[in-house]
Amino acid sequence: MGIAMLDITDKELDAMETVDVRTVDINTLTDIRDIKIDTKLPVEKKLALFVKQTNNLFIHRIGDYVVKVRFQKEGPTIDDKMEEYLRHLAEIHI
Repeated sequence: MGIAMLDITDKELDAMETVDVRTVDINTLTDIRDIKIDTKLPVEKKLALFVKQTNNLFIHRIGDYVVKVRFQKEGPTIDDKMEEYLRHLAEIHI
């Protein structure tokens, strides 16, 4: 299922991706904790549910924090990045 199947144009997708976390009005963002998705569904259906529940695929809020997400096909996994982050935190506190 491509983005076209989700009723999002390339122009809309580009606009979502270019939102600046430093200037966005946090009150316009979807709190990621409010998004509900059945994890047993296929990826395409999960993505469609995610799209329906948020106003931006790339930038959200978690309480009082703004979070921007990037998607990449290659490179480190989220687990790799979390491990790197935790190691960095451990170095700071040692």
